[in-house]
Parts: sequence; C-alpha cells; structure tokens
Amino acid sequence: MNNCVGDYIDWKDWRGGSFGDCDPLLARYFEAETGILPKPGVRVLEIGFGNGCFIGWSSAIGVEVFGVEINAALVDRCKSFLGEGRVFADLYDARLSVAAGSFTHIVAFDVIEHITQDDLPKFLARLKTLLAVGGRVILRFPNGDSPFGRIYQHGDPTHVTTIGRSKITYFAHQSGLEVEEIRAPRLPMTGVGLRRALKRYVLAMGRYCVEHLVGILYFGGTAIPLHPNYTAVLLHADADQAALQPRDRNIRPISASFEGEPRTPR
Repeated sequence: MNNCVGDYIDWKDWRGGSFGDCDPLLARYFEAETGILPKPGVRVLEIGFGNGCFIGWSSAIGVEVFGVEINAALVDRCKSFLGEGRVFADLYDARLSVAAGSFTHIVAFDVIEHITQDDLPKFLARLKTLLAVGGRVILRFPNGDSPFGRIYQHGDPTHVTTIGRSKITYFAHQSGLEVEEIRAPRLPMTGVGLRRALKRYVLAMGRYCVEHLVGILYFGGTAIPLHPNYTAVLLHADADQAALQPRDRNIRPISASFEGEPRTPR
C-alpha cells in the first residue's frame, strides 16, 4: 500500500475527536453491505480503517473488531479507542499472524486502489491466511468498468490501481479466494426514512433502466453496473466446497443493487 501524503489527514478533515463516529445512515449501510451481526464467533478485521467509522459501528453493535492502518496518527487514535492489542500498523505483523484463520469477516473500504497491481495478489493471499474457512472478504473500490468511477479513482493522489470486475476476479483466483459476488454497493431502503427511501427507489429504478439499455447497446445484453463504486465479496472456501462451486457463480450484473452511501475518496 502506498504511503499517505504528509497532509492526508488534514485533507480528509479527519479531526482527532471524531475518530469512531458513525451516523445512523452509515450504520445502516454497513449493516446492509457487510451482513455482519453481533453473533457468537463473529470476528472482524478492517484494513485501512481511516478515521474509524466502521470500527466505531462494529464496536457499538458488540462485535469483536480489529484494525490495520499504515498512518501512525490514525493507529494511535484507534489504540485509544479499541486498545493496544487490537490495532496494527502492518498487515504482516507477527502478532496478527497469531490470529490467522480466525476472522469471519475482513473488510477493506476504499483501500485496494492504493495498492500496486504487482502487490495485490500478495495482499489478497495474506487476507486468505487470516480468514476463517467460510469467511468473507468484503472490498469496496472505484468501479473501473464505469466512466463514473473516474471521479473517485482520480480524485485521490494516492490511488495507483484501477480495478474492474475481470481484474479483481483474476487476482482473487491467484490468491486462492472464490468470488462470491461483484456488485454495486448496497443502498438500504429501510430504516432511512420514507422520503429518502422513495428517492433511493426512484434513483435505483432509473439506474437499472440505464444499465440495461447500455448493456443492450454495447455489451450484447449484459448489464454492467455503472455505479462509481464496486463491492466484491470473496470467499475462503475449503477444498471440498470449492470443488462443488462453479467459478464466478455470482459474478452477474446486479444492476438492481443500489448505490452505497456517498463515498469519501480515500
């Protein structure tokens, strides 16, 4: 992962006192996007936690959560929030290796676009070693298949890799992970208020129609999500499960998947 520019935290407006803050709309988004529920045995690792919004949400619902971040100032903030033993400045930290095979969920929101293409297979392979069998890696990144993904991909000087559905599938297979789905980020319709839900429904239907029309005109009828972001869900299947599962079984155009919360470029 590339080093952050010196004024990155100021540029992002991540004030020290706001670490871990998560408003209700983002909380609803995280619930819908990740499917994480506070059940026994759930253990979550976030890569690149930034100002800790997801960390704060996970902690608030009672999930055991850990974090990795390369920015020293953010690491210190998270240590004050979670405790010394749950925060790491290096994904390859030996202390984190002790927990290999124990995480049910690993999330990385707006992270892999910061990693060079040469380093992505190694990064994903490391995530697989940390993931429990049956666990999931949830990645969100700018949609390299959409012209609308450019606003996020090129809006941050620390982004180095553009990623589309075929590319993330290739790297996942190199790393021994199964692709469960690649889709637009979720946009919850419940728990967000009636006016917002109606607006989201209208937007989603309009985008559904546009994506299908573009698919008919340019891609032989295949609808490609045009949302600025992609979400990829990768699965650590055991050997027997993997043999029974068709490759790329859910890499279908999920045009009816709804938009995620407004993304702050990272």
